[in-house]
Amino acid sequence: MQPLVSIIITNYNYGRFLGEAIESALAQTWQDREILFIDDGSTDDSLDIASRYPITLLTQKNSGVCIARNNALSLARGEFVMFLDADDRLVPTALEHMLARLRAAPPEVGYVYGQMQYFGVKTGLFASSPFDARKLAKANFVCATTLLRKRVIIDAGGYDDGFRMLREDWELYLRLWSRGFRGEFLPEVILEYRKHKGPTVGTSPTKALTIAMLIKLYPRLMWRHLLRHPWRYGSKVLFGGLDSRIRRYGPHPDESGLCLLGATAS
Repeated sequence: MQPLVSIIITNYNYGRFLGEAIESALAQTWQDREILFIDDGSTDDSLDIASRYPITLLTQKNSGVCIARNNALSLARGEFVMFLDADDRLVPTALEHMLARLRAAPPEVGYVYGQMQYFGVKTGLFASSPFDARKLAKANFVCATTLLRKRVIIDAGGYDDGFRMLREDWELYLRLWSRGFRGEFLPEVILEYRKHKGPTVGTSPTKALTIAMLIKLYPRLMWRHLLRHPWRYGSKVLFGGLDSRIRRYGPHPDESGLCLLGATAS
């Protein structure tokens, strides 16, 4: 029997792009997969659009991407799991090629990632590269969509809701490394990543806060950031009350009002 892969699509008010994301998941050459769509309290026509497709529909009140992913993850049936944002698109062979690489990898490989191609207001290739923990401590070079062993991410607690605004993926990869799991690089484009107009991560007002949170969580990995910018991060790490912001793991189905609207074969 071929292993089942769960593709989890998270959405908030991206109805205008959603059909492209869902259709890219349905078009995968690897057919043993389920598609779970979770809507994070959208106020547009996202649910109407999603209901046209043969996928599992979930909804919750607006609680952020981390809780949405964790809630859907708790219902996923696959041995492997992939998260896809509602404004992006998978290339047709993404699952097939990533799964082949992950199944052939040793147990300490917790996930596989590839290249992603920008489209929208910016074009070009994101600079993914072979896994290197020292490099990961400097910046996140992992593609926005990865294929993970479900047991690895569940045992780690899923996404940390403290990072719901920024860097939730980077935090997860650092946590997996601290638990003995690394990534494996697949040198081919697996994702088309939509670039929007507006501020970038580098200009976000939450950038310094999230870096300080990462230093607090992983000082042995992230100490160079503190050494390079002690005034920017030091006071936040020592006196910023970060303990109350971090390590907020797991699904929250009751608090978020998680609801299964319907499930059809995908």
